[in-house]
Amino acid sequence: MQGSLREKIIAYIQTNGKARPYDLFSDLPFGRAAIHRNLKKLVDEGILVKNGKAPTVFYTPGQLQPAISTVQIAPDIKDFIDRDYLYITPQGQIISGYDGFLVWLQNTGQTNKSVHLAETYVKNRNLYNQYRSPEGWIDTTKRLENTFPDNMNLDKILLADFYSLTQFGKTKLGTLMLYAKQSQNRDMANDVCFRIKPLVEKIIARFKIDAVAYIPPSIPRNVQFMTQLLKCLKLPLPKIDLVKSRTGQVIVAQKTLEKLNERVANARDTIFIKETALPYKNVLIIDDAVGSGASLNETAKKLKSMLASGSKIIGFAIVGSFKGFDVIREV
Repeated sequence: MQGSLREKIIAYIQTNGKARPYDLFSDLPFGRAAIHRNLKKLVDEGILVKNGKAPTVFYTPGQLQPAISTVQIAPDIKDFIDRDYLYITPQGQIISGYDGFLVWLQNTGQTNKSVHLAETYVKNRNLYNQYRSPEGWIDTTKRLENTFPDNMNLDKILLADFYSLTQFGKTKLGTLMLYAKQSQNRDMANDVCFRIKPLVEKIIARFKIDAVAYIPPSIPRNVQFMTQLLKCLKLPLPKIDLVKSRTGQVIVAQKTLEKLNERVANARDTIFIKETALPYKNVLIIDDAVGSGASLNETAKKLKSMLASGSKIIGFAIVGSFKGFDVIREV
């Protein structure tokens, strides 16, 4: 009976192009629980796509076809991609691992190069991983020193990962962070948090951090990524209050600015510290993504003027550009 229901649901949606759960309850002689159970399985398998949220939900035929699932990929290559890859479809489906890689190949018209691209992905990812320290972070201090040769205020700047890979687009962490911000999705923000928390704790221990600050967001949102990150990390340290204060009539986000001096001015004149005295020795500043590095560097400059001589400031970003500090416009 369950197989029959599955076939009837698929046939109904293929015939009509779409269906609400109500339509299926009304037209098929099966119970609500059984229909919902089968709908979930069909969505998980990519045969159907769930569009919208209750109470306005439509199910449509899926875009995922196992066209290249029979291609022979070496087990170690497949296992690597299963661990490392994440794809979000244009419809908003989150597909992890090798299945997501197959869908990306289909959506970009590259199924004929699947074996080559799978091998190239692993090779490229391993190349990028060479920049990772034994502790797990990526130290990009030298690149920031090249960006601000006469005005470097951070003692270190560390990344959890690069934002994107050549040829393959955003990394798994870059994808999660971007869509957590853009969709204001608390669950995705918490996912990012759980992935980076062990690394943040290592940084705190390694550099003897005794206070933390979070770069404030530029754009007002109902769910702020950095606020959610702060709540999730639950770092047992004093928090330095940074605020974004705007004097103009228009909100100007860092990512919209073309020139480095504009980004420096934006950070310098809009990020402020509430406290008047800071009795800390080593401070960690956390940001979501490093573009030019202006926000972290200008904030570090203000902090250093309030800290004792010899204090150190470590900057940490979830993701940053592989090619120096190129502008990351999406974040």
